Amino acid sequence: MSSLARMSPLNRRRNRSASEVQLALHTVGNAMVVHAKDTMTNEAQSLAMSVAEDPEHDIVVVDLPANSPIGMWESLADTLPRGRRGVRLVIGGRSRETTALAGQWLSERLGRTVVAPDGAVVRGAGGSLFVHSGRGSGWVSFRPGRPPQWEAKRFPRPAWDSAFVAEQWATSSIGAAEPLPGGVWIRPIGHEGPLRAARSRLITGLPCQPEVLTLVLGSPGTPHLSLDDVARFWVRLPEHIRTMVRFVQYGPMRLPHGVTLGQALANLLGEEVTCYTGMPVGTTYEPEVFTVRTDGSLGWNTFAQQFAYQPRHDLANPVPELRGHRRPVFGMEELAPAVYWYAIDAVIEVVQAGLWVRPTADTVNGAIVRSTPSDAAQHLLVFESETPEQAARMRMLAEDVLGRLDYSTRLATKLAPSSALRNSPVRVSGRALAEIETSFPKLAIETAVEIPVADVAPAQPVQVEKSEPVELSSAIEAPEAFARNEIPVQIGSGPAPVPEPAAPLSPISLRLESASMPTGGDFFPETPAPAVDVPQPLPQPVTVERAVAPQPVVVETPAAPAEIAVAKLQPTPSPEASALLSRRGIDDERAWLRKTLSHEFGVMANSIARVLSEHPGFQGALSRSSAEVLTDAVAVRLYLSEQGVAIDEALRTATVGPHVPFARCVVAGLSRLPSHRGATIFTTTPTDAQWALYKEKRLFTEWGFANSLIEPCAGQDGEVDVLMWSMTARRTKLLEPDDDRTEDRVLFIPGTSFKVLDMVAPTTGVRGQILLRELASSEIDADGRVDSNRISLDELAMTSLRRCADKWAEASPKQRVGKASAARFQALPGLA
Repeated sequence: MSSLARMSPLNRRRNRSASEVQLALHTVGNAMVVHAKDTMTNEAQSLAMSVAEDPEHDIVVVDLPANSPIGMWESLADTLPRGRRGVRLVIGGRSRETTALAGQWLSERLGRTVVAPDGAVVRGAGGSLFVHSGRGSGWVSFRPGRPPQWEAKRFPRPAWDSAFVAEQWATSSIGAAEPLPGGVWIRPIGHEGPLRAARSRLITGLPCQPEVLTLVLGSPGTPHLSLDDVARFWVRLPEHIRTMVRFVQYGPMRLPHGVTLGQALANLLGEEVTCYTGMPVGTTYEPEVFTVRTDGSLGWNTFAQQFAYQPRHDLANPVPELRGHRRPVFGMEELAPAVYWYAIDAVIEVVQAGLWVRPTADTVNGAIVRSTPSDAAQHLLVFESETPEQAARMRMLAEDVLGRLDYSTRLATKLAPSSALRNSPVRVSGRALAEIETSFPKLAIETAVEIPVADVAPAQPVQVEKSEPVELSSAIEAPEAFARNEIPVQIGSGPAPVPEPAAPLSPISLRLESASMPTGGDFFPETPAPAVDVPQPLPQPVTVERAVAPQPVVVETPAAPAEIAVAKLQPTPSPEASALLSRRGIDDERAWLRKTLSHEFGVMANSIARVLSEHPGFQGALSRSSAEVLTDAVAVRLYLSEQGVAIDEALRTATVGPHVPFARCVVAGLSRLPSHRGATIFTTTPTDAQWALYKEKRLFTEWGFANSLIEPCAGQDGEVDVLMWSMTARRTKLLEPDDDRTEDRVLFIPGTSFKVLDMVAPTTGVRGQILLRELASSEIDADGRVDSNRISLDELAMTSLRRCADKWAEASPKQRVGKASAARFQALPGLA
C-alpha cells in the first residue's frame, strides 16, 4: 500500500493546506513577524517595532488572517528558526480557544515552551503588552507534555504582577478594581461615557514599571470614590506588594475636611503610604509626573514627584517627606535632598507647589512654603521675601530660573513671593484639594448613587420562535469585551421538558429533602465572576435542527428483545432546577447549606480553613467575606466525597430539589480553583444506543458536573477512551477528600457544552476513541448555530488530542481514582 493511500483524510487535507500557505518571516525591532508572502500589515510592523525585548523568548508576531486554514499553523512551525529559547506568540483577531489550542499544538510540534495570549492583546505604554478578556485571561505558558500554566497578565512581567492584581473585582456595591497595563484602577461603577475616555488614557499613557504598582484612584466626571474602596483592595495585597504601591488621584475622592489624600490614606491604613503628585507618564524606569486637571487632562510636569505620609491624627498639617523629584536646572549641584546650589547666596528647593528660590539659610517662611499643596493647573515659582532687599534679590534670581525652564512649564508658571503664601493662602485644585466642589463651584458633581449589578446590564431571556420543532440544548453567552463582564442570555422555546423522577439520593441528600430550600428565578452565571483565574460558566450552544426533537434511539436485533435499550439527551433544566449561579448571588444558598448541613459543615470547616490559609489565592476576587469562601470550599469537598455521588444524577434529570442550592455552592467554590487547558481523559463502555446517539448528534450539553482526568488511570473499566479538550475545567487537587482522593481530577461545571470531533469504534484488541472539544460562547452565531468557520479549531483540537493519546499509549498509567468515585467517570457528557 502506498504512503498516500495510508494517509488519513485529515492528514491529506492538512498537507494540501500547508502547501497552499506561503509564509515569510522578517525580523522587525525586537520581534519576528510571520506573514503571508509579500504582505505585512502596518499594524504588525508597528507592534514589532515598539514591543519590549523578551530575554527568555523569541517574540513572534503572527500577521495572518483570522480565517487562515489549519495548514497555516504547520507552515508557521516550519517557518520559525530552530532554537532552544521559548517562543512568545503575539496573535490578534482570534478567539481565546484558538490561541490556547495553537499554543499547545506548537509547543508539542516544536518541542519548546510557547507563551501565548489567552485573551485580547492590548498595547500599553513603553512597549508593554497586556492580555485581558475577562477572568482567567492572560499570558499562558505551554510546555511539551505538561499542563498549561497561567504566567502573567502583563509583558514584560513586573515584580508585582500576580493573581491579586490580575482580575476585575467589586470593592463595594458602587466601586470596582480594574486591572490596567500599568497598574490597577479603583473607580466607580457605571458612568460608561466618562470611564471609557479615562480608560483609554490610562491604557495608552500609564507605564508598567517593574518595581512600582501604580494604584489609580477615581475617575474624572464620576461621583466621589470612597476611601473604603481603597482599603478593601489594600488589605488583599501581600506585604511585599504593598511596599511597591504608589497612589495617584485621578478623580474626586471623599476625604475628611482639610486632609489631603495621602494623609487620609496613611491614617486609615495605619501605615506609611506614598503618593505621586500627578500621573506618571513616559518610560517604564524613570517616568515623568504631570499634574492631573479636574477633566482628566494633564497639567504641568512636576518637580516634586512622590511624597510619603505617616499616620498621625493630630490637628497639625504635617509636611510629607519628599521621596522623588526631578532636577530643576541642569548642571546645578545638589547640596541637600531636593536643594540645589544656584548662586553664592541662594539655593533652589523643590517643594510641593513647585520651586522655591531662597537664601542658603532657612527662613521663617519655610514651613508655610513647604506645606503649600500643588495646583494642577499652575506651577508656583516662589521667591523668598522676608525683607524688601531680599525680595528684590530673590525675585531677580527667580526670573532667571524661569527663563531656564522648559517652554511648557514656563507657560504654567506663576511668580509668587513667600509673603503671599503666608498672608493669602493659595486656593488650589486637583489632587491636593480635599474639597474640589468648594474651589470649583461650576464643576458638576453627580450626587445620585447608581448601584448596577455589573458594568453591562443583564440580558433578559429571549424567546426563539421557530416554525418547526427545535431542540434547545443550552444558552448563548454574550461576547467577551475588554473591561466588561460576560452575561449569558438564556434561550428558551416551547414548554419545558417534563421532569422525570429524581434518582435515589445519597444519605446526605435524603436528609436534605425535608429542609426548606431557597428559591428564585432568572438564574444566570454570576457577574462579575467570583474568582481569580476564573472564566465565566461555559457557553450553552443552541442546536437548531429541522427535524423534530430527538427521539429515543432503538437498537434492533435477529430476535425481539425483552427490553428496548434507549439513549436520550439530558433535559434542559428550568432556572429553578439549574446549578448555574443566580444574578442575585447565592447568599441564600450558602446560608441554607450552613444550616442544613451543620454537622458535616462543622466537621470539615476546620480542615478546610487550614487549607485555605495555606493557599490565599483561593480567596477569589469578589469574595466579600471569608465565610463565603469557607462555605463554597466545604461544598466542593462534600461533593468530591462519597456523599456527593447522587448530586449529578439529580441534576441530569432537571428536577427541583435540595441538590440545586448545594450544587450552586459547589459551582462557586470551583470557580476559585485553577483551570485546566488541554487534554483530559476517562474510560467507559457506551451502550449501542449511546454510541448511535453520539454518532447522530454533534453537540451535547452536560447539566451535571462532568468528571475527567488530566492523565490516564489504571484499572478503569471500559473499552473506549473519551478524550475531551478542556478550556475551563477546574482542578480539584486542593480540596480532594483525604480518605478517598482522586489524583489529577478536573470538573466541568454544569452547562458545559461539547462538540463531537471524531469517533472510532472498538475492535478486537484495539480500544475505541471518542474525541470531544469544549465549546466557547464565541463559536455560537446570532441564530444559535455553531460557527462553521471554526473548523480549524476542531482540527487543532483533534491533532492535540491524538498526540496526547499516542503519548499516553506508550506510558504506564497508575491508579488515580478512588473506589467511591469510580462510577463518576463512566457518564458520557449530555446523556441522561
